[in-house]
Amino acid sequence: MCNRVCLTRDIDEVGRHFGVGCGKLRLKPHWNIAAGAVMPVLRREGVRRLDTMRWGLVTAWAQNTRIVRTSFATDSSELAARLHRRCLVPVESFYEWRRTDRQPFAVALKDRQLMALAAIWDFWITPQGEQLLCFALITTPAHAVLAPLCAQMPVMVPPGGWNAWLDPDTAGGELWSLLKTPPKELDIWPVDRRISNIRNDNPALLLSKGH
Repeated sequence: MCNRVCLTRDIDEVGRHFGVGCGKLRLKPHWNIAAGAVMPVLRREGVRRLDTMRWGLVTAWAQNTRIVRTSFATDSSELAARLHRRCLVPVESFYEWRRTDRQPFAVALKDRQLMALAAIWDFWITPQGEQLLCFALITTPAHAVLAPLCAQMPVMVPPGGWNAWLDPDTAGGELWSLLKTPPKELDIWPVDRRISNIRNDNPALLLSKGH
């Protein structure tokens, strides 16, 4: 269902890829990003822009940043009610664990371009009155190439669909079509089992390991 991702690119490279400025945003490379982390997110607020948001939606009545949802499936009745706040999450790869033996695998585009994962965003007002932006990924039934590993996979929005996904005026039918768009050709390889521990965060984790 995708609960770990990798993003090591410089923020300026991320901005160039999506055609936006980065302002004062700074980004450290991370090979093992889990829910609760702060990540760059692309959204449209008048113009397309990069912000930082926390991975995981927090309930409006929460007294702390307890994560309640890190993802929504495309067949979830809750998703339709939240589609008015849409964003894209840039990642280089994501990880899935094979169900039979919990061997982790990395999943990336064959051309190694950045992926744009479909997501929804919201905000939470802290007890101190501060606003915390947060997001949850959108998942869909795994395509054939990933089906042996997992039941769900994140939705990858192709470049031709970025504007439509971020545009608040895009009709619902077009949005649902984007959520069903098959991904580009993927590269999948087994990685170090140490990636299961979020304290481990280094490039050696992505080196191909035997099955």
